Amino acid sequence: MNKVLFLSGGQREQTLEYLLKHNINIVGVITPFPSRKNDRFLNVIKIAECNGIPVEYVNKENLYDAVKKYPADVLLSCGFSFVIPQAVIDIYKYAVNVHPTLLPKYRGYRSGSYILLNGEKESGVTVHFLTEELDKGDIVLQEKFEVSIFDTPKSMKRKTDDCEKGVVLRALQILENGNVTCEKQDEKSASTYNYMRTPKDSEVDPEQSLNSLYNQIRACDPDKYPAFFYVNGEKVCIKLWRENKPEKESDMI
Repeated sequence: MNKVLFLSGGQREQTLEYLLKHNINIVGVITPFPSRKNDRFLNVIKIAECNGIPVEYVNKENLYDAVKKYPADVLLSCGFSFVIPQAVIDIYKYAVNVHPTLLPKYRGYRSGSYILLNGEKESGVTVHFLTEELDKGDIVLQEKFEVSIFDTPKSMKRKTDDCEKGVVLRALQILENGNVTCEKQDEKSASTYNYMRTPKDSEVDPEQSLNSLYNQIRACDPDKYPAFFYVNGEKVCIKLWRENKPEKESDMI
């Protein structure tokens, strides 16, 4: 069975837990140094520790030395915070990354909200080979899910997390079997989103129609950074909801 080194810097505890449940041999977990400002991956650390898996904290400078402590066949980058250099990639038989969109569309660190802003009808998860160029490696496996007109940032994260754990498991099984057929990314279809949206990006133009603003409004987190406009200098926030929303769609509009 392939030994897997799990690199993460995000909320990927569901994926780690799922892999362990399915007997994937995780030999170590690598994360950035946790801090008050950067604590998204604390649950990843907790799951590793509860399962007796060693955890190593790294920065950009000591990543190479850290990973060499954990001999493995597969390096799995799952929401890792740093660009992984070629010297690290070259250590492994397979080095793969998990990206929460359908590559080559929506490359980059901050692509999630733009799927809603652009009114996409589908999204998904891609497992691809690592290269020094961000999100450009050959695709090992990709799976899609439907994007509803009522999806929000919260529901998109839920759908992506649910899709991701299965895709990653199946990709690791493909690597284990050695029956790997890759797909080149089509640069003609590529797009990249690295701009991190801030609360000021939630301001909408009240002169536009609600229909034209709909995707912009739902791409805003209604609790953390709701869409807003000004009336007589007073900030007015917008929240959308459906009167007869199904119970199972609690994190959707």
